[in-house]
Amino acid sequence: MKLRHGLAILLIIAALLMAILTRMSIAGSSAYVIHEVYVFNLNGEITDLTYEELQNALQLAESTPNSALLIILETPGGELDAALNIVSSIENAKIPVIGFVYPTGSYAWSAGTLVLMSTTIAAMAPGTVIGSCQPVEINPITGQEIFINESKILNAISQYFVEVAEFRGRNATFAHDCVFYNTNLGPEEALKYNVINFVATDISSLLSEVNGSTINGVTYYVINPTITYYQPGIGYQVYEALINPTIQDLLAGLGLLLAIIGFATRHYYLAGVGIILMIIPMLTGLSINWLGLALLIIGLAAIAIDVHAGFTTHAALFIAGIILTALGIILLQPTYTPQSWLIAANQVEARVVLYTLIAFVGGFGGFIAAKVIGIIRAKPLSERLYWPVNDVGVAVDDINKGEVGYVRVRGEYWRAKAIESVKRGSRVLIVGVDGDTLLVKPTS
Repeated sequence: MKLRHGLAILLIIAALLMAILTRMSIAGSSAYVIHEVYVFNLNGEITDLTYEELQNALQLAESTPNSALLIILETPGGELDAALNIVSSIENAKIPVIGFVYPTGSYAWSAGTLVLMSTTIAAMAPGTVIGSCQPVEINPITGQEIFINESKILNAISQYFVEVAEFRGRNATFAHDCVFYNTNLGPEEALKYNVINFVATDISSLLSEVNGSTINGVTYYVINPTITYYQPGIGYQVYEALINPTIQDLLAGLGLLLAIIGFATRHYYLAGVGIILMIIPMLTGLSINWLGLALLIIGLAAIAIDVHAGFTTHAALFIAGIILTALGIILLQPTYTPQSWLIAANQVEARVVLYTLIAFVGGFGGFIAAKVIGIIRAKPLSERLYWPVNDVGVAVDDINKGEVGYVRVRGEYWRAKAIESVKRGSRVLIVGVDGDTLLVKPTS
């Protein structure tokens, strides 16, 4: 009896200990259930545009309950400032961020390695590589790459890599060595040395690996996940086109050509359009929203100048202004993924307001442009009643002797051929008609 009594006491004590240990285990960890996975493709060089797009994708994912952001990495690196901003956003994210070097044959070097180490969960596909993190300075004129060997800079960057690795409980030695010695690792080595959490062949297998795993005290459960591929909005696509070096060179070259022709021929409106085209590449260093605001202001100013001048620029400034205004509105609009427009009412309202504004500006601009073109091209109604011979008008253009331009007579625009050269804005006398063209000369 005493033996049975003692065994019972031992069993009770064991049960109490198990309960205590279980409670301690639960208290020391938490669970996170993932139902929705947003996939962001980080391809190519890391720039400020990459940061802004990723920030937008992260905000979208954070607005969805039980979600995670999966970053697909295939990058040679990029700008350090942009990478630091990305790391800060990831480390302060309210949801888990998964970094995945994928597909097979991909790489995440330099700043890409830093981004991968900052993610909540890091993974690599077979046949991929990370590392080579020594900073490089690029000559903006020649494009030559110069490796930075100054200890002050290397120590600072290396320590930042180490802090990022330790923040996620990863191998700090690799973080140090990839900066100083350009160390590279494949997936199996990276997993062995605790640089990443998983090796997976594709997104599906990666999510299976994550399901039920405990990382840094959090157990993740991936239950029937919906995978949504983030697509940059039209604003980011336009912005990416505008910051493309080829597009910038084309705009600057065309603008310079128009400016030279405009000043040489005294068609100053052409010079104005050329100056606008040359200004645009200078503004592309601004963020997407500031660039959109700048283009909107320039566009409205061009429209106002042309209207004030009575459309004497043949609507060149007006059309340019309409295009810049439309681009500005596009760059300023919210850029949520199309499949997720309805996740919050305020996003829908924002789009309704902006698209209404676009429709109004486009419709109004089209109406005015049609009126201007009609005034310039259409024959005046009075032409069928009488020719304004011996009337006095005003030259709309500089018209050299024997050339054709436009004059304004009784508030209407007429094609006119100069018998003697006339200056824009000067008074002219209509002396005859040649077909449907007036013959004019300066008034004496």
